[in-house]
Amino acid sequence: MMHLLFEEILFKELEKYKNNKILVAFSGGKDSLALLDFLNKKKDILHIFAGACYINHGLRETALRDEIFCRDYCNKHSIEFYTFNILQEIFNDKSCGVESAARKYRYKYLLELVYSKNYDYLFTAHTYSDNIENFFIDLYTGTSIYTISGIMEENNKVIRPMLNITTEMVNAYINYNNLIPVYDETNSDIKYVRNRIRHKLIPVLYDCGAEFEKSVCRLQKESFKLKEYFNKKTQYALKYIGNFAVIDKDIFLQLEDIEKEFLLGKVFSTFFRVSKNIINETLIFFRGSYSKRLDLPNGYMVEQSFRNIRIFPRSMVEDFAYKKEVAENILKTDDFIIEFSGVYLNKELTIRNRRKGDKLKNKKLKDIFIDKHIELFDRDRAVVIEDNGLIIWVENITKNNNISINRNGKEHG
Repeated sequence: MMHLLFEEILFKELEKYKNNKILVAFSGGKDSLALLDFLNKKKDILHIFAGACYINHGLRETALRDEIFCRDYCNKHSIEFYTFNILQEIFNDKSCGVESAARKYRYKYLLELVYSKNYDYLFTAHTYSDNIENFFIDLYTGTSIYTISGIMEENNKVIRPMLNITTEMVNAYINYNNLIPVYDETNSDIKYVRNRIRHKLIPVLYDCGAEFEKSVCRLQKESFKLKEYFNKKTQYALKYIGNFAVIDKDIFLQLEDIEKEFLLGKVFSTFFRVSKNIINETLIFFRGSYSKRLDLPNGYMVEQSFRNIRIFPRSMVEDFAYKKEVAENILKTDDFIIEFSGVYLNKELTIRNRRKGDKLKNKKLKDIFIDKHIELFDRDRAVVIEDNGLIIWVENITKNNNISINRNGKEHG
């Protein structure tokens, strides 16, 4: 029977996570309800502590109804429950469509909860049927050959234990256990790409036979292999530092064109909705060896300089200016801490970044930076200290025992 097959497959998957603390992404729909219900029933056998979180997107009137349903279900079964409303974040994000923004902030809040409450993993209730749908959604919305690899079963803290379970199995479990899930009315609204695929395309394909499933799964596996290959080929070129990325320029230039495209697509997709046009425009921009920048979507920039290619928020290189008052020995900002001593303790000083025409000892500051091969990014963030309009100290350029700066835990004078 189908409900027994559901239990057999899911129990086998859950055995991998014995003695762990699990947070379930709980919408109240049939898939997540079946997952949470079964997990709760087997918690003593598996020694699993389960919590649940409902993300309220605020995009429909019945969202509060679903939130109440999820809360009541968890209270009834003594399951730790959390909820967040992310409508404002979705509304304010102009970098992508509503569906993409909802997904981005849904995972953001869920993962933050995993870390803040010391959960070991986040479980989502994606099924085999969802995976098939995703393949056609990717084709419809535009994708590359190495990004049709389907839904990953495991991605860091995110686990999808139901990827071998079909919609039919879920329905059988729900009916057998007399569970009544909530129904999201937007699941029938064909203005959403997923629903057009689910209600119009998929049924036609199944009418022709289920053989297409095997072809989809084969292509997804081949795509995954290709993606893994590109990841290995490009992994040494890339590193993330906070909310920006750094690519080693020399390694990047040695990559094949398709590897460059893959790497840029991988990085860009971390920060904004990426398109083939943006990648092509960036590759053209990289021609030439001088330091320069290009604006990207969502307030980001890409920079090519001496040694590195950086992708970062434009706000990181905006002008800043602070005043150190007399007798003030420490100046703290979000980016750095400067300590003053000796003759500078009783001086009023200006702390800022560089400006056009700046000179240090009659030489243009720009030329000094270039001569020392200091990256464009570091030039624009470098601290410049003025005393009555005269530059007396520049980060990465001058030394002074009475001035020291601590940035990112690294101190220098």
